[in-house]
Amino acid sequence: MIDNVDVAVLTKVNELAARFGFKPYDFVATFKAEERSGGGLDWQLHYEMPASGNALREERFDKMLNTLGIRDEQSAMLSGSVASIVDALDDALEKAPRPRGRL
Repeated sequence: MIDNVDVAVLTKVNELAARFGFKPYDFVATFKAEERSGGGLDWQLHYEMPASGNALREERFDKMLNTLGIRDEQSAMLSGSVASIVDALDDALEKAPRPRGRL
């Protein structure tokens, strides 16, 4: 079941992707909770299907992941509390290229 937290996180994911020139259908990202062995939840944002197909697209995707602090595309994931993941996305949005306004 999807809830407002999922929507909030994935909206930020799509906003960040748009700043790097991606459409939501250019990659797959999932946000889900995993139960810890000692109890509680660990939230994970996975970039499961990276953008691929040409060198420019792959370079932009790597830059986007780098703004999130993700250095390894093979294990492209953020984990922790919802707040820490949202903070990472907000920080990345601050660093990401801004859309250009019209004149």
